[in-house]
Amino acid sequence: MSTTTSPTGTRKDPIADLALQIYVGMASRIYGDAGRKEGTVLQPQELAHLSFRLAEAFHAEDRAANPVTIAAAAAAKAAVKFDAADLDLGSLHHRR
Repeated sequence: MSTTTSPTGTRKDPIADLALQIYVGMASRIYGDAGRKEGTVLQPQELAHLSFRLAEAFHAEDRAANPVTIAAAAAAKAAVKFDAADLDLGSLHHRR
């Protein structure tokens, strides 16, 4: 899922975007069913909370199990250059 931008140019949170999609989909199913008993319907605040929890769970599992995401994370990690010669270990021996 790509990060989108708003009309003002600021980046949106991908978890919030996914939670919104989940909320809209679930709300249309839950509140659109006229035959459903009123006692089994979630309140809108509970549905929003559930939508965010599902979106967070999806993103956590995506980072852990999706081979494409894992490969992208490994490539990003490999792109970070580390040179031990740039470290100043002499400062560790100074008393404070």
